[in-house]
Amino acid sequence: MASSSLLPLLLLAFLFVNTGCAERPTSCWTGAFLADKPTGRDIEQFQTDFGKKPFLVLFFLEWGYLPEENVLRDIQSKGCVPVITWEPWDASTKKGIDTEALLAGRYDAYLASFASHLKIFEKPIFLRFVHEMNGDWYPWSGKKLKPEKYIAVWRYTKDFLDRQGARNVRWIFSVNWEDVPSKGNHFAAYYPGAEYVDFVGVDGYNWGNAKDGMSWMSFRKIFTKRCWEAWRLFRKPILITECGSTSRGGDKAQWIHDALTEMKKIAGLKGFVLFNTDKETDWSFQANKKEGQTLKQDLADPFFIDSDSIK
Repeated sequence: MASSSLLPLLLLAFLFVNTGCAERPTSCWTGAFLADKPTGRDIEQFQTDFGKKPFLVLFFLEWGYLPEENVLRDIQSKGCVPVITWEPWDASTKKGIDTEALLAGRYDAYLASFASHLKIFEKPIFLRFVHEMNGDWYPWSGKKLKPEKYIAVWRYTKDFLDRQGARNVRWIFSVNWEDVPSKGNHFAAYYPGAEYVDFVGVDGYNWGNAKDGMSWMSFRKIFTKRCWEAWRLFRKPILITECGSTSRGGDKAQWIHDALTEMKKIAGLKGFVLFNTDKETDWSFQANKKEGQTLKQDLADPFFIDSDSIK
């Protein structure tokens, strides 16, 4: 038995390891959602406004389409990485694809075209497939699709793209910051396996009072627990794949300062993507306002990087 004088030291050591202090990131990729079809000019404007370019550039793509070649080339020409959120539905009707048909091979022609389209770009492309499955708002949500089917869809799709030679694709398993519903719907139930995932992403927003029944939430409250949980469970690099704050209900400048400060403490964190547009609410950070100036000041920290080599 350890002596009483050693117990405080042993406790500190335990906390050091189990809170991720020993695995804090040394750098973090800067990223942003800029537009539905981001251009080189959008990337340049972000860099002008905030001092660094978005190394990760996020956009969304519905099933049946291929990412536009000029969009991918624009992103890569700026030394940035496309992050495609690939959604298996008809975006206009919100109707999901027939997953039984997918598993039976009836979408193989589309998958083959998709793989061929991506692999010609050679450099890494990040693919965020069937995201936020632990919510209840998408047709691929786990409570609708069930974990076993969700995992089968993921594995079938990745295996197919791999066989087609799309080896430049990096796969992001991206979850919501909270499980909705919370009972019997833990995000880990949908994990397709270590060999099928390159990064684990976490999405979350501070809605403030922009929605009825909601209140101002700090970045720490939204992200820290879930990011740590994902790191502890999977030991994959963590990406904050969507984050943002409204201006309604609190101090947006303080929110982004606290967010970028907190990121330095999150075990396994590799990068973040800031939602920088006015959509459901005013997620955008305007360069001439206090929140934009704060963002620029904090991004000047060398911890946040806008270039890297990805294996």
